[in-house]
Amino acid sequence: MSIQFCGPIPQPGAPAVGGYEACNRRTIDALGAGGDTVHPLHYPTPRGGALAKLKGYVRGYLRLLREIDSSPGEVFHLTGLYKHFAPAEWLLLRRAKRRGLKTIYDIRAGAMFRHYGRLGPAYRWLFRSLLRQADQVMIEGPDYAPFVLEVTGKPAFYLPNHLPVQGMPARSADGTAPLRLVYIGRITLDKGIETALQAARMLAESGQPCTIAIAGSGPEDLLERLQRDYPEAEWLGAISPNQVLEELGKSHFFLFPTRHTGEGHSNALTEAMAMGCVPVAADNGFNRSVIGASGVVLPLQDGAKAYASAVRVLWQGGDWAGCSQAASERARTLFSTEQAVARLRGAYHDLLKASA
Repeated sequence: MSIQFCGPIPQPGAPAVGGYEACNRRTIDALGAGGDTVHPLHYPTPRGGALAKLKGYVRGYLRLLREIDSSPGEVFHLTGLYKHFAPAEWLLLRRAKRRGLKTIYDIRAGAMFRHYGRLGPAYRWLFRSLLRQADQVMIEGPDYAPFVLEVTGKPAFYLPNHLPVQGMPARSADGTAPLRLVYIGRITLDKGIETALQAARMLAESGQPCTIAIAGSGPEDLLERLQRDYPEAEWLGAISPNQVLEELGKSHFFLFPTRHTGEGHSNALTEAMAMGCVPVAADNGFNRSVIGASGVVLPLQDGAKAYASAVRVLWQGGDWAGCSQAASERARTLFSTEQAVARLRGAYHDLLKASA
């Protein structure tokens, strides 16, 4: 097949910025490795002030409209950003349909309902029109399925975040002490970094020895304060993808107390589960449907005390090993790139057969 794949995609040789770009890169690479021809259509990423960004977005979307006409393809797969990008995405889908391509609108991240509820009736009308215009709507989380069916009259296709599991390293730590916790992701308060640090300190102060490793980057002033206030933590900084897997493989619990309003299906959460690192996470984004019964999902507003208690109960109660195995099996069965892209390729074929 020949696919025009449009959205936030890292430039060749450049690292992915955020989960959107990382998942799109994995999907494109897997499709190419399977013999399909993929034409990446990169979303604009202008810099500068408000006016410079506006001009950059206008030029970028005009470029994309031209690329839809000039690039070969049978399928147009748009990983949309919705919100204030919805008018431009409506135009992109319309151009692709006029070109005769089968169109997909792929809703990533977890902020769809939030924006739909707060941006007013004009936006809601436009967004519903955007979904109806696509031949197939794809969703990152099953929470969106009833809404898509109500709007379009057709079932959504579930395309979760995914990671390649073939060749992943084995765990290096079993269920014996010393207890090790880990946080991997952006170092921001809305991602719950301080809650994770406080939980580790509470465990140590209650008589449960443990360490916590922190990997990721963030604002310099926040990092300086956290490193000063929590010197007992292992501050790893930004680490490579292989190092991420190594850290998860030698840790027992992945703490993810995120309150980020745009939370969806986290890359780090999937990696942690695949490596048998038991997640203890906030009920935010798609965490509940991703984790299932393989970890602990806590109410969104719970603080460090609840996270420390959840870790203590699993660790001291002897349930960690079962959860570790369940998390690994769940991630490798449901969220592997191998099975996700095989299903996606089947969805492409079904769309093309329907128009034959």
